[in-house]
Amino acid sequence: MSESWGIGFDGDVDVERHAGIEVEEAPARKPISLLVVSDYICPWCYIGFTRIEQLRSEFDVQLQVGAYELRPGIPPEGISRAEASKGRTYPPGYLDNLRNLAAESGIEMKRPALIPNTRKAHEATEFAKEYGKTWEIHRALFHAYFEEQRNLGDTDVVCEVAAEVALDADELRGALDDRRYADEVERQLDWARAAGITGVPTTIFSATNGDGRFAIVGAQEYVVVRDVASRIASGRLK
Repeated sequence: MSESWGIGFDGDVDVERHAGIEVEEAPARKPISLLVVSDYICPWCYIGFTRIEQLRSEFDVQLQVGAYELRPGIPPEGISRAEASKGRTYPPGYLDNLRNLAAESGIEMKRPALIPNTRKAHEATEFAKEYGKTWEIHRALFHAYFEEQRNLGDTDVVCEVAAEVALDADELRGALDDRRYADEVERQLDWARAAGITGVPTTIFSATNGDGRFAIVGAQEYVVVRDVASRIASGRLK
């Protein structure tokens, strides 16, 4: 069997160390904690989440997501967009601007004909948390709704999305049928109301040691998100 110079070495860095060359260590990623309060029918929440994802290249991000109902009272079967939009108007260029900003974030944003009740999607997120799949399920549910126009109020759909991120669809189905996470989702919704959160996404930054806390509302530009994260991580924002 042939030998490899890679055996026992951590790539080029260790090869250079072995040759006596000083190597500058890569800077450690800075730890921060994020609580992202959002709803899966909120397009700005999806755009905002893609910017939060970018932080992972520079920071050790501990992510929590909290449930929110953008349209409280949607029946379990959902409501048509046509019905929900009656009497509602958007500023000129609003939808084009939304699509353009989504495209810049790599999202092919659509406007699904059905606006679902998202309780099951939020419950699925709680299920995913137990298996360390918060990042994966959060993005997958947004993608399923806004890019594939799938009904997140349907148990089959939610379980299919979970399976796509390597979660056990049958176990999730049982949890949804038993409403295992319904009380926790309700608690999060109550907390958001009590905290005065009226716009989403709301992203609450804090240091992992609990020092410093700052919230931003809306899908802020990445430069804003990064600046807040950097200040929190370095203790310059308290």
